[in-house]
Amino acid sequence: MEISRVLLVCHPARQNAAQTAQQLADFLRSKDIRCEILNDYRHIPKYPLADLCVSLGGDGTALRCARATAPLQMPLLAVNCGSLGFLSACEEAEALHCLQQILDGNCQITRRLLLSADIVRAGQKPVTNLLAFNDCVIKTLQPRAFPLRVQYNGTELKNYYGDGLIVSTPAGSTAYSLAAGGPIVEPDLEVLLLTPICPHSLTERTLLLRAEGELVFSPAFANAQDRASVSLDGQNDYELQNGDRVILRRAKHEARLVSAGTYDFFARLREKLEWGTRRA
Repeated sequence: MEISRVLLVCHPARQNAAQTAQQLADFLRSKDIRCEILNDYRHIPKYPLADLCVSLGGDGTALRCARATAPLQMPLLAVNCGSLGFLSACEEAEALHCLQQILDGNCQITRRLLLSADIVRAGQKPVTNLLAFNDCVIKTLQPRAFPLRVQYNGTELKNYYGDGLIVSTPAGSTAYSLAAGGPIVEPDLEVLLLTPICPHSLTERTLLLRAEGELVFSPAFANAQDRASVSLDGQNDYELQNGDRVILRRAKHEARLVSAGTYDFFARLREKLEWGTRRA
């Protein structure tokens, strides 16, 4: 890939991320590549012609940058300057070497589908085109179960009764959905996962649906004062009440994640989640 301008997006509270960003900036400028160091991912759209975005932080920083770069079709290199770093292509100490490999063309771009959510509220202006990389979660705000009506492509699917529902992308199957008992899904599959949260039923399991369909969620509370929330990637939250609807579909744009060499999803599972590790 041809690279003439790079955005370096740092987690604002991580000093190590800022130091690594400066090292990468010095390296890039030595090769006559323009670069900008940003402390806020919301500034990314100001540079639509950048060829590469590098996030320096944890998975939260990578998620924010993935949602911001997807509409620009801008590749994203996630450098882990945090703890888990499941979405990262490399660790902080490897960042310079990883970037050099990408400049040399020894890299792979993998595409990840995103979710697009619209929230329709009675008597209020709808909130539209909210993006999620991992998941969209509809969850009660009270410590009690509530019914959630679900339609898929205009057909009644079912009423879920419990604490809520996680709608996950394949890439997000290793996040909240996994913690709620959902399966691990290879991230390039074209499916959506519906995983119930604490269902009041012995038969509830994760449901896989084609990613091209449209889902509509309508909470139905027994008490007028009850509320739920819809959360995108655990970072953007909106309150729901009776009569509100959440419309969920596949986003028009995909995230483009860059890795040096060849991306190995199963190696990432073994390394980050200790998948298949036998305990003595």
